[in-house]
Amino acid sequence: MDDLKFPEILLNSLENGHFVIDENFTVTYWNRWLSINTQITSEEIVGKSLKDFFPKINYKILQRKIRTALRLSTPTFYDSNSNTIFIPIVRNKVTKTALKLMQQQVTISPYIATENTVMVSIYNISELHETKLSLVKEIEKVNELNETLEHNQDIIDKNIMIMKTTPDGTITDTSSLFCEFFGYKKNELIGKKASVLKSGNLPNSLYKELWNTVTHEKSWSGEVENLTSTGNKKWVQSRITPILDDDGVLIEFNAVYQDIENKKLIEELYITDPLTQIYNRRYFDQLMNTISKKQRKADTDFVILIADIDHFKSINDTYGHQVGDEALKDVATTLKGTLRDNDVIARWGGEEFVIMLRNIGLEEAQMIAEKIRANVQTTKVCDNIDITTSIGLTKYILGEDTNLTFKRADNALLKAKASGRNLVLTEL
Repeated sequence: MDDLKFPEILLNSLENGHFVIDENFTVTYWNRWLSINTQITSEEIVGKSLKDFFPKINYKILQRKIRTALRLSTPTFYDSNSNTIFIPIVRNKVTKTALKLMQQQVTISPYIATENTVMVSIYNISELHETKLSLVKEIEKVNELNETLEHNQDIIDKNIMIMKTTPDGTITDTSSLFCEFFGYKKNELIGKKASVLKSGNLPNSLYKELWNTVTHEKSWSGEVENLTSTGNKKWVQSRITPILDDDGVLIEFNAVYQDIENKKLIEELYITDPLTQIYNRRYFDQLMNTISKKQRKADTDFVILIADIDHFKSINDTYGHQVGDEALKDVATTLKGTLRDNDVIARWGGEEFVIMLRNIGLEEAQMIAEKIRANVQTTKVCDNIDITTSIGLTKYILGEDTNLTFKRADNALLKAKASGRNLVLTEL
């Protein structure tokens, strides 16, 4: 097979849009998905300006994004929302909302560096957007039910998830909706401990906080992941209220639940890097901001690592952007597989990753960093391409601005790269 034809065959088989343009917006490739969804064929558009076909695109922003991707040799995003669709594509399915145009996530990636071309990829996120709209409406419906049907037990039983337990956590009653949601018959739950629903994925500290709150006769609210009868995991918003008798003695707990599966899905997509499937910079910034504000002792004993793939631009230039993407994914998998369960890893941008090692001393952190470096060195991208990483690390100092923490880690990384790369260096 002609090597130059292989990418076209691959891209034509994908269920999303891909086209190649230069910074002057001349189209040099247009895949089959776009031909079908825009009714503009490859023969009609290739060699012409995108402006001739889609004049309403903000080309000032698009050109800036193209130049940024080419300059940094890394993908960037063209921000679009329901009011500013990138390429207007009419949805061809019946929907429950007024969402007529396809909602899109658009990425702009370097394609052939010597020709200053980029690949623009369009992903259909209409279902996710519609789910979000439907979720808001469903929450509004639940709130209306809580206000207007409080005393109607039969309707409450069918529309609200409720579980009652004794003070020691033994289930005494559930609503019909609760049983339906978790896939149980009521008699299968009565007499069992509420812990039968625990997924095992949440930290013990959450359950300690819950138990400490309700046993001190206060209501507790939070998000909990529970198991269904078939072992599937579902997220619910939970509110647990202690019930006292006339003498002030605790007699039961009353728990009300709300399905937040779609909300958690949206949250996960919002904080996840779409390429590597690890956290993105947005999530890590939020985490550091929380630490800066709260300064809880349990959150401040950590070490920051910044890892950078060595000679990443050379990989992109030599093997192409798709191999560069595989390198990013392989390194992310290696890093995640080397870390402990409570550590946090995110893609910091381009070929950089940031890691928080929690509850750890500097010496042990250095050992983990060295293990990361060694594991990356043994990683083979596409089974035959060697790859290495340089790492800078530092320990957070209680009370300091986290920007200073990152500056020290970044300085250590720069020194590691200047000293020959494939090194781990520390700055105190």
